[in-house]
Amino acid sequence: MATTAVRTDSLVAAARAAQEQWARHTLAERARLLREVQRGVLRHADAIADAVVSETRKPRTEAIANELYAAADHAQWLGRNVERVLRDERVEFTQLHLKTKRASVLYEPLGVVGAITPWNVPFAIPFGIVATAVAAGNGVVLKPSEHAPRAADWVARVFEEAGAPAGLVQLAPCDREAGEALVADPGIAKVFFTGSVAVGRAVAAAAGARGCPVVLELGGRDPMIVFADADVGRTLDGAVFASFLNAGQACVSAERIYVERPLHDDFARRLRERAAGLRRDEEIAPLVLSGEYREATVVDGPLPDEELFAPTVAIEPFDGEDDVVRKANDTSFGLAASVWTSDLGKAARVARRVEAGMVWVNDFGYSFAAGQAPWGGVKASGFGRTSGKHGLYECVRVKYVDSDRGRVKPGWWFPYDARTERALRNALDVLYGEGVGRWRAAWRYRSDLLHLGRRARS
Repeated sequence: MATTAVRTDSLVAAARAAQEQWARHTLAERARLLREVQRGVLRHADAIADAVVSETRKPRTEAIANELYAAADHAQWLGRNVERVLRDERVEFTQLHLKTKRASVLYEPLGVVGAITPWNVPFAIPFGIVATAVAAGNGVVLKPSEHAPRAADWVARVFEEAGAPAGLVQLAPCDREAGEALVADPGIAKVFFTGSVAVGRAVAAAAGARGCPVVLELGGRDPMIVFADADVGRTLDGAVFASFLNAGQACVSAERIYVERPLHDDFARRLRERAAGLRRDEEIAPLVLSGEYREATVVDGPLPDEELFAPTVAIEPFDGEDDVVRKANDTSFGLAASVWTSDLGKAARVARRVEAGMVWVNDFGYSFAAGQAPWGGVKASGFGRTSGKHGLYECVRVKYVDSDRGRVKPGWWFPYDARTERALRNALDVLYGEGVGRWRAAWRYRSDLLHLGRRARS
């Protein structure tokens, strides 16, 4: 542990030195780096896919569609939008007593952030976190899973080749001790963790002990809600993909499928037939941690409230919107959900009532590869967001800065006296009253307003 801690210290220090240089670059220069990183992902796409497949044994189609598309899209979105999202923002004052102020909100880098990422999406998840943090002006120390170090190596490599300051993106040892040291390191300004609920809670506790904020993206027991009026063919295709993508080893996998009762029996039968037809290796890979193959399985629900992380999905019937919303929300998790129906009004109603960080309609999971879309959960599935403008906001300090020529003295400064107290009280009605009453108050209390005006000039 001591050796790992020392190594982590040196990584954080090196990232900090590079970050101090990087923070001086303009938003336009950061955007240019991200565009070059995007080119690097495309240039090395085949080699990156090779690394992902060799470490996870997921089908190559999944490595391309879910890892490379997500990385390329996030880099592209950041390159096009970081200047707009993080530029200084003018604060407008409509209050009469604040008309002398000129103020802005600044979005400043945090410093060095730590990223602890999992094995199931070993390139796209760390890439998205690193790209967002770097776009915001930060350095990063990345601790990838010990089961997928090669994919994470590519994350650091594409940033290095793109011209990022040397040391800006550091790779920590792929072991638990390195993760613990990273969370405890006072040089880490924020921790981004993707993984299990139990470990995520431990990370939050350890970081919180030193006042360090965290973003957690944890497990899910995600519901798929199928109404009787859904396009059955498309919905079956979606159910097979949502349930068995990456052999079910995805935090947003559909682990609970609720089908409206008139459709349930036929849908369950056809889903079992489709699951039985999935091909080993070509479509269903072995589990990463054990190396064993599991058949794609559809079981009757409900099941215990715990993440399966295997190619198994539970199916059960429901009766109407209220029933399915109750069932969907009857879980400690709240990462994602999907609603399948031809009635978009009904889909919107249900989506608003489901307790989840993301709800898709007649689709599944696509927003992971959409750079503008926030990603994250609620309840035991975590808090904070990665991706999109909300992901950028997680990577900055928000600073309020104003300007005042100092020619007007606020009426509420010392000295206090009875006349000033009364004038301030009456001015409250003038400033914040409504309609005609406000103007009547201005006339009624005009002498008090003049008193405050004289104080301001004194």
